[in-house]
Amino acid sequence: MAALWRLPVVFVCENNLYNEYTHYRETTAGSLGDRPLAFGIPVQEVDGQDVHAVNEATRAAVERARRGEGPSFLLCNTYRQRGHHVGDVDRPYRSRGEEREWSEDRDPLKILASSLLDRGVASPADLDRIHEEVAGQISRGVEFGLQAPYPAPEEVEQDVYA
Repeated sequence: MAALWRLPVVFVCENNLYNEYTHYRETTAGSLGDRPLAFGIPVQEVDGQDVHAVNEATRAAVERARRGEGPSFLLCNTYRQRGHHVGDVDRPYRSRGEEREWSEDRDPLKILASSLLDRGVASPADLDRIHEEVAGQISRGVEFGLQAPYPAPEEVEQDVYA
């Protein structure tokens, strides 16, 4: 309907490579990008690990929508660093080498930090300060959550609509 009515919609597919425990190539016939193309929706495939690339592609898609040119589809290729759920700790369905490559070479925070340094937008001291501030915010957030009281049983259906 979005393509037929030329709606100003930006669809984003965050492809983290895995379904629950299976690489998407084992369960997906053809290319993910071919699906929107079949409906006449243009596709932009982007490195989902690179915040600048995602921002650039998103801006272009939003501008296209604002010009009244209909929907766009962003295929952001990224990686799920952790397991699918809290019990998925061993992850036998993928190799440690693959995980290491994505966490060391393709880490989005490292890519962004490198870009900021290369562009002269930040210094190593700036990045260290930001890291310390964020670590403090996370620690305070975790502590707040651990100290918060459990909700009352009568709140279980609050703001739930079905």
